[in-house]
Amino acid sequence: MSESSMDVPETSTADLPKGKLTFSPAWFLWLGLGASATANSAGLPQEFSLALGAAFLTAFLLFGLTAKQILQFGVDALIELYFREYITMGSEKVPERGPVIFVCGPHSNQFLDPVVVSKGTKRDIRYITAAKSLRRKDVGWLFKYAEPVPVERQQDLKKKGTGRIRITDTGRVLGTETRFREEFGSEGKGKYQIQIKRTTGGQGKQSTVTMKVETVVSDAEIQLDQPPPATSSDLLQYYILPPVDHDVMFNKVYDHLGGGGALGIFPEGGSHDRTELLPLKVGVCLMALGAMAKHPQSRVNLVPVGLNYFSQDKFNSRVLVKYGDVLHIDIASPIMTMFKAGGELKKRAVRELLGRIEGALREVTVAAPDFSVLKSFWVLRDLYCPTKKLLEMSSAEQVMLAQAFAADYERVKGDPEVDPLLNRIKKYSRKLSGLGLKDKGNIKTALLVQESHFSKLRLLGRLVARVLYLAGMYVMFFPVHMYLFPVYVIAKIYSLRKSREAVAASTVKIKGKDVIGTYKLIIALPMLVVGHFGCSFLMRLKLGEAPAVAYFFFAPFLQFMVYKGIPNMLEYIGITRTLMLALFTTERAFSLIRERKDLKDDVRSLVDRLEWGFQYQSVKDLQLRRKESWALDSFRLEDMPRAFSNSMALLHDSCFDDVDLDQDLLFRGKMD
Repeated sequence: MSESSMDVPETSTADLPKGKLTFSPAWFLWLGLGASATANSAGLPQEFSLALGAAFLTAFLLFGLTAKQILQFGVDALIELYFREYITMGSEKVPERGPVIFVCGPHSNQFLDPVVVSKGTKRDIRYITAAKSLRRKDVGWLFKYAEPVPVERQQDLKKKGTGRIRITDTGRVLGTETRFREEFGSEGKGKYQIQIKRTTGGQGKQSTVTMKVETVVSDAEIQLDQPPPATSSDLLQYYILPPVDHDVMFNKVYDHLGGGGALGIFPEGGSHDRTELLPLKVGVCLMALGAMAKHPQSRVNLVPVGLNYFSQDKFNSRVLVKYGDVLHIDIASPIMTMFKAGGELKKRAVRELLGRIEGALREVTVAAPDFSVLKSFWVLRDLYCPTKKLLEMSSAEQVMLAQAFAADYERVKGDPEVDPLLNRIKKYSRKLSGLGLKDKGNIKTALLVQESHFSKLRLLGRLVARVLYLAGMYVMFFPVHMYLFPVYVIAKIYSLRKSREAVAASTVKIKGKDVIGTYKLIIALPMLVVGHFGCSFLMRLKLGEAPAVAYFFFAPFLQFMVYKGIPNMLEYIGITRTLMLALFTTERAFSLIRERKDLKDDVRSLVDRLEWGFQYQSVKDLQLRRKESWALDSFRLEDMPRAFSNSMALLHDSCFDDVDLDQDLLFRGKMD
């Protein structure tokens, strides 16, 4: 067959394969470098070259990264800036795929809490967020990039009612100059709520009482759905809580989980600064069970996440994020059967799941009745630990041991020796605080007092050396300190003012520490950016182009290094304080050391007798290690003058109960 006789199909140009122009966003970095170098070679102003390079870098960020990736970059930067140490435990327990609800608590650091949780897992988490937060002008626009699920809360929509009311014991609300029909509507049954504040106790404390409206009788009368918990013959100011339809929000959650997504929720509701969990709300149970009822093929997993902060209201603090054992819900489980049945069985299923969630959260957090008891658990842990173990202990181990004592407190608090011992620990802690010390600082004081019996001159030399070192470091970095100090002061003043406002608007906050960290960042970050550009501009005017460019690029790095070094300087200051205590107030130091010895003996005796916290393996291991380390350390008492032998034995018995204690470790360990 000839070539000419072959049937060649006719092909139009429309059918030809089209080449697709691909452009990698990484080219923006190359073009930016080239444009900046070209402008510089052409003799254009340095500022123009920098601006040109910055424009291409911005283009790379916008076209090369998604909003989520940029947000994650911001999350990592915030974590590194605010926290000195970020630790995670149990992150391997988080399912890599499938529907997951991260149940987080306690909610003690407002807008930083979601950032902290997201950092520790690879899952893309959408958080249940109060719609009020998304309407905020300062940070609301930023939250929207995280694609949260907004939830409208009644308390965020409450408004002041017209006129005044009084409440009878039969549940009638009688108004004066009120407009109930207009403000509550005629169909308010089971939807509207009325809220009043009443004074309780002899100290004039106010509590909030919320009651459901049954019927709007007239403009001057309302019938409540049940007898009120509070009545008043006096005319009271009242607030109206309008109905909120959550059906749209719940359907979004069901579909998100049904598609295998991850959801984050803080079941306590709003943030707070209490030392124990607030009562959990049932929303998380309705979301988990409702999603499985709507999407039976899905198996929703609940992951408890404990947020354990060390001074959450301070820069350069530490945080431990602990992921607990996953709670699995099976579609064929009795709890799902009860939920689908509805009515009282549905309520029972919700209560049962909520109890399991609360128990799981308590397993990953340290809770106490109040802050003084919580602080006592930390000192209790320090007194029970062998000295070497205490000084080597990681932040995660610190939390686990304190958690063991806190979790078992309910069981042992009925013993007549427990509360008196905790009160003694509180008094001991107050004495240390008055000297600017912590329990580890007292151990260091003991070693220094021991050393001072042999060579006060040597101890004085160490004190002078440390003072000179601190002075030299401060002088060397004085410009950086002067730059950061105003930012720190203004951020602190602003955040404290906001915390007072938060306490005034809340019924659960104590000092408002939960909002301080958020507002410190909100005010400090813009100040640092504006200040940096301002200083660069002034340097350009006063010193010329080269110093200004060098400052612009290298000053942030130097400032960050100095900022991160502040905790180390504070530790040096603490050690200097212990040197002064050992040198100049020896009797006072001995008094504290003697008190520590008595407390240590009583703590170990009581904990062992009650088996306090022994259901946790960490405490059992600690008990075994402590018994093995009961002998004195390598320092030999017979080497001392006889006149000092009794006091030195006291020092050893108080602090040094390890055979191989490296005493240099006392001055390398963390002070807190």
